[in-house]
Order: sequence, then structure tokens, then C-alpha cells
Amino acid sequence: MKKVFLIAFALLLTVTLIGCGPQGTRQGIDEEFIYVGNTAATSGAFAGVGVPFNLAMQVVFDEYNATHEGPDIKFIHYDDGFNGETGLALTKKLVEEDKVFALVGHFGTNTVNATMDYLLESGIPMIYGVTGVNSLFFEDVPGNNILSVQPIYRTEGRMMVARALHESLFGPNGDAKLGATDKIVVLYSEDDAGQSIKLGIEDEVASANIGSRVVYLPFSADTATSVIPTALAQNPGVILLSANQAPATAAAIALRSNESTVPVLSSYVNSAAVFAPAQVDGAALPFNIYANAWVDIAQTGAPGPTAAQIGADGTLAGWALDLAYLAGFTAEYWEGFVHDLNSSDLVDGDTTARSLWANAYAMAGYVAASTFVSLLEEVEDFDKLTWEGLIEIAESKAFDLPMAGTIDWRDGQRVGLTSLALTKFQLTASGWNFAKVREIESIDQVRAK
Repeated sequence: MKKVFLIAFALLLTVTLIGCGPQGTRQGIDEEFIYVGNTAATSGAFAGVGVPFNLAMQVVFDEYNATHEGPDIKFIHYDDGFNGETGLALTKKLVEEDKVFALVGHFGTNTVNATMDYLLESGIPMIYGVTGVNSLFFEDVPGNNILSVQPIYRTEGRMMVARALHESLFGPNGDAKLGATDKIVVLYSEDDAGQSIKLGIEDEVASANIGSRVVYLPFSADTATSVIPTALAQNPGVILLSANQAPATAAAIALRSNESTVPVLSSYVNSAAVFAPAQVDGAALPFNIYANAWVDIAQTGAPGPTAAQIGADGTLAGWALDLAYLAGFTAEYWEGFVHDLNSSDLVDGDTTARSLWANAYAMAGYVAASTFVSLLEEVEDFDKLTWEGLIEIAESKAFDLPMAGTIDWRDGQRVGLTSLALTKFQLTASGWNFAKVREIESIDQVRAK
């Protein structure tokens, strides 16, 4: 189906260019505004994700509007309640009635999957999908209007295998490489996330020609207790946990109950909260857990921020201690993300931008909006800017992202971020959390180890 719509998209683009001449497709820009939009869950169970994400985006847009010449960014948002059908209807409204120039921060698995065919058919630029689903994944498709940023599950699955094969994480001291004949067990949940990560794992397994060493075992939150003994009976050197949230927690609990000492590699979507339930009285787990990370704000030895770095009145919402206690984070984090949110008066209901200085969803929104702004900064003439022109800019070079390395869409690559950091679940000053053990690296750098 995806290939069919890519062909349809190419045909549509050809017709549009013939009909409109060299300007191509142009809507959503006038002398005063560039109109962009998204649908996101800002009420109900997922409001805790959508509200911080959108607030941080608006903070970036406000900063751009205050410091740049030319049309301002006008952000239009609708609440889709994390419902795919609603998301599709509202996305069509944004494109066909509001006539937005681009979708920025296209939000959530349900809406992304429900709208992908429509996006490809319409050709509207989509910058940053707020999910890792594989419907966002394209390789070697120049001109594609899907400009993903956040790591896609398939890409991350490849990185998980590369880490297992080439990182020195194993042995009694955790500093040896995986044995050349050691088995790799892939525990994959029988849902979209598990199957999507597994596809990337299979890609890298085939590329490395190690299929004979890999065992794939499906499981769910309900079957983890019975599947884990089967996994451990394979005597693996490492377990790749191709799952998130409830299944991942169930697997971790079952591994602990079976006193496993086999290291586990997991996805960036699994926060510390996923593995905390497997602990007994907050004690260490008997096995090491590693996870990729795409937002990197940690820096060993970095001092706490100064009042000038965090902006506003030099204080942080909800923080009563001296700023020196906040050591260990990059200056980029303080002077960019924190400073901008802490200097904003934006509010959505009971949530203020200033309260989001340590919020992961706000960081994602900040990156999403900053990505779009970085494209606008390359525009030479807004009077001639078209959808196709923006995509040409996107494919012209790799773009630096705040707190997240670089994104490279050249040669039609739409695979999300491929350079990731590696973290380990361990006791930190703030409690059990994932702490960085490898800097952001590309998969080629990891393969070369």
C-alpha cells in the first residue's frame, strides 16, 4: 500500500508542477504568517504528553517570531483525543480548510498511522512525527514529504543489534564484547511496537549474517511468566527486549523472578518507570539493562547552571534548592531549552511553560519546533517558498538539532535519527534512572568498534 501511494504522490507532484509552473505547491503563507498545525491529545489520559509538547513548540515559535524578519509562524492546534479517526478528520481540516503550509509535531501512533496514506497523497510537508512507528520509515525516496526526526522503531532495532555485537558491555566486569558464538534471544511483544522493532533487528541480523545465533520468542504481558524460562533455557549472552511499556515491565519482572543475570538491551521508549516495578525494595536488579537514547543532556563533571543561563528571575518552578545541586547537564540544555521555557509566560490550563524545564515531552516538542525553524532559516525568499522548495531545503544538508545530534534527509532517507546515545539503568543522585554510558554515535561508528 505504501508503494502505491508513493507512486500516486509522484504522479500528483508531476501534475501539480505542470499545472502551477515553477512555483509548485504553495499554500499557508501570506505576508503576515506561515501557518502550521498539528492535532494532538491535549485532554484526557494523554494530555500529560500533548500539553507539554505543544507548549514547548509554541515557545520556540514565539522566539522565532520575536527575532526573525519576514512572516511569523502561526500555530493551529486541534485536540484529537489520541483517536486515529478523529486525527485523520482534523488533519484534513488543517490541510484543506485551514490551508496550513506544514504539519509540525504530527502527534501519536494512532493519528500517524491513520493519516499516512493521506499525507503521502496530499504531499504536505510533515516535520517530526511524535512516535516511532514504522509507517514513518522510508529509504531512498527523494522528495518524500515525510520528514521524520524522532527515532523510528525499525532504525532502533538495527542499533540494538549493533550494540549487542560491537559494544563492550558483557562478561563479569561488563567490559567485554559478546562472544562470537553467544546466542542472542529476541523477546518481542505481539503488538505494533514489538513487531516494528523486531523488523529492524531482523535487518541487522541479516546484514551481519548471524541468523543462526538468534532466537525469536513472542510474548505479551500475560505470557511473560511462561516465556522467560524458555528464553533463559537458550543460555543467551544477551536479550534484546523488543517491546515497550506493559510487556517490557512484565518481562523485567519475570527475568528478576528467574534470577537472570543476562544483560538486556531495550528501546529508548522504556523509561526508568518501566523497570522500577521489577525491583524489590528498590534494590538493584540481578541483570544490567541498557537502552538507547536520542535526547542527550547529560555531561559528566558539568557544573550546575547559573541564574543567567536559566533566564527569567534565576529560579526554577518547583525547585527550592541551590542551582549547584543541578550539576551534570550540558550548557546547551540550560541556555537553550530551559532558558527559553523559563522565560516564557505561556500557559495551558494549569500547566505553565516554566514548569516544564525538566519535562521529556516538552523537550521533544522543543526539538520538533526547532527542526522546522532550522528549515525556515535556510529560506532565501518566502514569497517563492513552496512545499517542494521546503523539501529541497530539507534534503540539502544534515541539520543540527538541540540536545539530539543531527538529522540527515539527504538522498531520500526518512529513517529518523540514526545517531543515538546509550544509557544504563543504575542508581543516580536522583534515584534509579537511566544514565549515559556512551555518547551519541551513529550506527556505523558502533559497527566499527
